[in-house]
Amino acid sequence: MENIKDKSTCLGKVERCKNTIHHFKTRVESYLYEPTTVALFETKAYLKSRISKLSQANKLLLEYLKSTNEILPEQSKMVNYHIRETSELEFDFMEYTLKFRKPMQAKQSV
Repeated sequence: MENIKDKSTCLGKVERCKNTIHHFKTRVESYLYEPTTVALFETKAYLKSRISKLSQANKLLLEYLKSTNEILPEQSKMVNYHIRETSELEFDFMEYTLKFRKPMQAKQSV
């Protein structure tokens, strides 16, 4: 991951993470993804917990970035870590939603 030092770049990336997290929060609550097995209930609870933690971290990062003019190396690392965590959430959520796809029936040959 690149080392982000520019405030506007950091702010833009964290804003995109915020939008992504909000999107997944809305989708995980959707009736389309109501779990029907214990494993799916556990996965949904895990995703909701992770979304909540990432949302809180995102809020804190945005507050910091909006209140400062300079990005310190530690905050740059935090932004990179947050971006990576959001990407991992996206992957985990996609795996969860794939479990709800109905298998396609093979076409019968005529």
